[in-house]
Amino acid sequence: MAGSDATQFGSCCDELKDAMSGEEFEPLITVGDDGVLYMSVGLVELEDDEPGMVDHPVFFCPFCGKGVQTPEDVRAKTGDDEDGDA
Repeated sequence: MAGSDATQFGSCCDELKDAMSGEEFEPLITVGDDGVLYMSVGLVELEDDEPGMVDHPVFFCPFCGKGVQTPEDVRAKTGDDEDGDA
């Protein structure tokens, strides 16, 4: 299912498709195993001084502005049943 989401998410514009391709670099915009489109927004230090990425769901394409997923889509894909921010 993640493969079909990756195609869907790259279909709004060539810029997003190129940013997600990551052939020469580690892409900062990716489709997670849960089928949600994420953008890396920061780094955290993990055990053994290894950096970890902080990811946040993307609701609008950062290049063309098209809506790519809704908060409800993300909640359904991640299994989050909360109805708001705590």
